Amino acid sequence: MDMKKLFALVGVLLILFASIYLFWSRPGNEMRGTPASSSDFPNPVLKKGELPPDLELQDLEGKLDKISNYKGKVVLINFWASWCPPCIIEMPSLVSAHQKLRDRGFEILAINLDEKKEAAQKVIQKQKLPFKVFLDPDGLAAQKYMVYGLPYTIILNREGKIEYKIFGGHEWDKGEQFEMLRSLL
Repeated sequence: MDMKKLFALVGVLLILFASIYLFWSRPGNEMRGTPASSSDFPNPVLKKGELPPDLELQDLEGKLDKISNYKGKVVLINFWASWCPPCIIEMPSLVSAHQKLRDRGFEILAINLDEKKEAAQKVIQKQKLPFKVFLDPDGLAAQKYMVYGLPYTIILNREGKIEYKIFGGHEWDKGEQFEMLRSLL
């Protein structure tokens, strides 16, 4: 490759990276970075104090279940995938929170977005997930809830209404998130 072509290629790459940077860093871009709170992650479908759309989901054994069947419990709905590092990193804290709170009426419903069931099963076995895992290989549940980043978590109170919606990986078994879960029980 001669020097002119090399400089042209470098120039094109610089323009491309600068364009991407300017797009992502412009004011008002909601997709920029990880929001600090649920108010930083607007979602017109999931509004605090309202019932979420009811989902009919299939578990790993093929059994159907609905979100509305869990009314009366505090429910953490977690959208995740095996290819999502923050999702995998937060799994042990979800397991721990579930173990600490399940006897008080707390339930976790994990909705996996992998296209292949086997990918989800590997994580479930490795992490020893004790809570229900549902499959959403076509992303229909994620579309219905307008999930556009993973992990995405929705917390429902005992009436089945939305209390919190949080984007990104978190420590669910201690600190602010754990205290928030305990306060709902």
